[in-house]
Amino acid sequence: LCNTSETLSTTVSVLPLPSLTVSKSNDIDCSNNRSQLIVTGASQYLWSPATTLSNPNINNPFASPLQTTQYIVAGKDLNGCVNIDSITVAVTGDNKGGYLMPNAFTPNNDGLNDCYGISGWGVITELDFSIYNRWGELVFHCTDPLKCWDGTYKGIKQDPAMYSYVVRAKTSCESSVFRKGMFSLIR
Repeated sequence: LCNTSETLSTTVSVLPLPSLTVSKSNDIDCSNNRSQLIVTGASQYLWSPATTLSNPNINNPFASPLQTTQYIVAGKDLNGCVNIDSITVAVTGDNKGGYLMPNAFTPNNDGLNDCYGISGWGVITELDFSIYNRWGELVFHCTDPLKCWDGTYKGIKQDPAMYSYVVRAKTSCESSVFRKGMFSLIR
């Protein structure tokens, strides 16, 4: 209308997206009940779905899905740029381990064999786990597959001796598992 025009100029910097690298330690099977997810290439992370992850906001959470699951991770760099990637953790009926129990343990706080429990049993959906001393007294009981016996009863370290266990469980690979036997507590 007034025959006036003006030209403005600016410099636009297009920053690259973070380059994410995603991996996993293993799939879930009859002997492995969790998988560690690992991502690099950004400074902040958000995994989804979060319900079966130990922590969705870190670069290396543990995943414990009950069925094959695709995990999506969003990685944000220091410039605020976001990229996404994904990885699938398969849940299979492979690698049946026989549901074995150790025959001894050494609860001496050295980080090796300090706790007696179920390991390598895969995904446990139900559990009744009991340990008895030589007089038949119940010294440990749990229904949580992540818990184990530390060699104490009522806060007192138990003597080196033979103990018995009874395990009744259901797993993702077996509808009924029953194990009983003896093991040694070594100090």
